[in-house]
Amino acid sequence: MNPITSSRPHLRRLGLADAARVAAVAASAFDRNAFYLHALGFNQRQLAAYWRSFFRLALADPAVRVFALEDESGDVMAAVAVAYQGFPSPANGLRFLARLLCEIGPAGWLRYLRFAQAYGRVMRRPAHERRREACGLWLFVRSEARGLWLGSTVVREAIDALSREGKSLITGFVDAGDRQVVAFYRRLGFVVSHPFPFRGLTAATIEFRVPDGTSPSC
Repeated sequence: MNPITSSRPHLRRLGLADAARVAAVAASAFDRNAFYLHALGFNQRQLAAYWRSFFRLALADPAVRVFALEDESGDVMAAVAVAYQGFPSPANGLRFLARLLCEIGPAGWLRYLRFAQAYGRVMRRPAHERRREACGLWLFVRSEARGLWLGSTVVREAIDALSREGKSLITGFVDAGDRQVVAFYRRLGFVVSHPFPFRGLTAATIEFRVPDGTSPSC
């Protein structure tokens, strides 16, 4: 990848052609992340394979938005992914599971299913909120770009874009033991839940409610 440039990055909504690039950024961002490796029951190779399968699913589904900050050469520096109600469609979901089984093997696949079931219970919202929710916020920042405020920039700009589509509730899931991550989301105006046990770990949910269509401030 090209070195980080001094030019101002620009926001772009990604499409299916970007799947491999953003999957590589996600793998870099979560490299050796003990919380997610343990929660998913994956090794590092399986986690990278998961991101490849996930973005092929997500970027082909109309109920997902993936926004990225790109530098002047088009490299993805940071990205945010969220899902709307209806993701994944049944057909896309089955294709994803079949692809993932081939990528990570039966044992890893079963561990993923257990994670997905537990995650779904934690993230479930009332029906009236799901219509206006952008859920499962995932933030990815290239390892060499950390500390450059790209994470806060892409989250703020993504919330702006989501609010223009009528989404006024943005939710996600974080490692409650990572004080830097918890503080990061609180600075952006997210409410962080009380910690709770999750598959032998301590997790928390985050939520941002857009006030009258305005965007968050840092």
